[in-house]
Amino acid sequence: MFDYHVHTHYSADCHEPVASQLDAAVKAGLKGLCFTDHVDFDLLVNGGPRFEPADLNALRRELDSLTPLYPGLTVRRGAEVALADAACSEAAYEHIKSAELDFVIGSLHMLRGLNVYYSEFFEGRTRDEAYCDYLEGLRRVIRTCPYFCAMGHYDFVAKNAPYQERGISFSLAPHAFDDIFTYLIQNGKTLELNTSAWKTDAPWGLDVFTRFRELGGEFVTVGSDAHNPGRVAKRFDEAYGLLRAAGIRYVATYEKMKPTMHKI
Repeated sequence: MFDYHVHTHYSADCHEPVASQLDAAVKAGLKGLCFTDHVDFDLLVNGGPRFEPADLNALRRELDSLTPLYPGLTVRRGAEVALADAACSEAAYEHIKSAELDFVIGSLHMLRGLNVYYSEFFEGRTRDEAYCDYLEGLRRVIRTCPYFCAMGHYDFVAKNAPYQERGISFSLAPHAFDDIFTYLIQNGKTLELNTSAWKTDAPWGLDVFTRFRELGGEFVTVGSDAHNPGRVAKRFDEAYGLLRAAGIRYVATYEKMKPTMHKI
């Protein structure tokens, strides 16, 4: 198993040391992981990004000293880049281009200046209205960032949603999903199965990944979005079971932005 969405203290929203996340990966029995700290230029405040982007070269230096201590673990370096518009993507690229990354996630967190993790985004709206708005936002922004490898957490909007039923189904926005999936497949990109939004709910997404497969998607990445050691590889057995049921054949790992397939 491979966790391809892990954060460290180099992300503005995380305080975990790199070694703690590596220890957690070993404890979880992972074969490999990829650190994907935040590089967010989606909302500028006083001329700068709302969060300081990760110092990826400092992370590289730290990993150079740490990874020999974990000989059974394949460690890759990546980034989670915020999606918004072409200017946002270009600013992120300028920040990451010298880091010689293995992998990049493109993720939508902000919509019209609101972070969809917080309650303001949901005020006065039904679940379907809020979720469709987010999915339509994804549909618009994925074409602004040509260099990402995998689109992160299509269900980020559900992560802290205030509704009793938080799951996202394909039938909610089939045209948006199909457009997103077609773009990813035709451009050699893929979709992430991210387990973080499930929390204690039953896993959702079987219909979403089944449709991705129907349109030609053959491989995905799997990520926990771990901001603490307790979340590394969280609920991965369920995630892999869901992918098998959806007919997905491979999970991908990346090195120097090129995928390697691992049969499920």
